[in-house]
Amino acid sequence: MKSKLSLSVAIATWNSAQTIERCLDSLMPYLHDGYIDEIIVVEGHSTDQTAEIVRSYQVKLIFEEGMESWQSSIIRSHYSTFNAFNMGWKACHTDLLMFLDSDAYLGENFFPYALNYFENTKLGILGCWPKAWITNDFTRTIGEVWQFHGERISALQKQSPNIFEKVYQFAAWRGNKVALTSGPCYIARRECLEAVGGHDILADLGLCLHIMEAGWASQWWTEAPVYHFPPQRLSQLWHQRYHWGEDGAFRPFEGWRNILSQPLRIIGAAGLGIFLAVRFRNRRHLLGLPTAELGHFFGYIAGKIARARGKT
Repeated sequence: MKSKLSLSVAIATWNSAQTIERCLDSLMPYLHDGYIDEIIVVEGHSTDQTAEIVRSYQVKLIFEEGMESWQSSIIRSHYSTFNAFNMGWKACHTDLLMFLDSDAYLGENFFPYALNYFENTKLGILGCWPKAWITNDFTRTIGEVWQFHGERISALQKQSPNIFEKVYQFAAWRGNKVALTSGPCYIARRECLEAVGGHDILADLGLCLHIMEAGWASQWWTEAPVYHFPPQRLSQLWHQRYHWGEDGAFRPFEGWRNILSQPLRIIGAAGLGIFLAVRFRNRRHLLGLPTAELGHFFGYIAGKIARARGKT
């Protein structure tokens, strides 16, 4: 049965020709079945064939505005995406907005299950925990890491944590007391977006934080059939995490708790890498997770220095 709540999808693209077809193909059955009312693609003036591909689908295509003002910013690449998302949700009038990365796609039974969460009228935003879009052994390794963290978040949402789970929570959530929803796919109520003004410079984490500050609840759907394209090799993972760390110095994490969580994450990454290597019988975890955390830490330090110098 179709939900009484209407839903639109906003997608931000930039040179997404390799992934946008898979993304849009996954939405078409839900559009035809009436679970999705409208798909809006906000194009970041790609230099590849992204716009031409998008035009072949039953979607609304608009072009991002205001990108130039962020080109010298450390956090510009992140904010540009969320600036595009803001243009997307403001261009439609549905009850719910799903924000989907152009390198992600939905699997079977995403709808109507996702809409059932919003029967809770206090829920403002739903994060959909991703699975890896597996293309090689390295992406399979990343997928195993995501699987582990999804299991832990699911457990923490269902029960009072013991001492070991509290340590994990402190480290994994970077000192935050709640797991702010973010990532390649999340759904928010329009009234929440209107109340907080949509995304600001704090991006998806900031949106979740502002929605919760306004009195709404957030939740992770850890079993969501959402698939995301991860880094394809170790060097790409390191550069991604460095950039995330640099960007994270500007994000809504909780002061000294966030600072203390950084070395704990690095120390824990070595132990967790061993655990995952044994659990999944995959030696790549011995190097992948520690490398990722070191990259994030160095990026975080660089971001803090830049922030102290007044850069954004």
